[in-house]
Amino acid sequence: MPAPEIRDLGLGDVPRILELEADLFGPEAWTAGMYREELTSPFRAYRGIDDSGVLVAYGGVLLAEEAQVLTIGVARSHQRRGIGGVLLHDLLSVAGAHAREVFLEVRESDEVARRLYERHGFTVIGRRRNYYPRIGEDALVMRAGLPRDGR
Repeated sequence: MPAPEIRDLGLGDVPRILELEADLFGPEAWTAGMYREELTSPFRAYRGIDDSGVLVAYGGVLLAEEAQVLTIGVARSHQRRGIGGVLLHDLLSVAGAHAREVFLEVRESDEVARRLYERHGFTVIGRRRNYYPRIGEDALVMRAGLPRDGR
């Protein structure tokens, strides 16, 4: 895959996002209604990466004084290629125009995601017990500082 191009996501992307969600997150997958609400909120930025015209990665960030990475998903066929890191870097750049720090929650058992976040400056600052109730798992709360305007 050539250098990924990142684009804004819209309501037309919801069907593909839901396919990826079901595969990647199973019982914790977000619903169509949740994504329609997220994608139309002025306080969110959702970005995606296509391969041959098919969405293969998506992510979203809450735009506020304290930004929050809301979700990141990469199709299994495209994992371990650096796409998640490219997308996370983009989301952090977008958030940097609004915030000085960013937070996220990650499944405690998701070592791959935790390493990705640590490579981007996140550190664990807490735990949310049973944050993922359908799978009975805690979330680790992570935080990273952001330079203003993504610089």
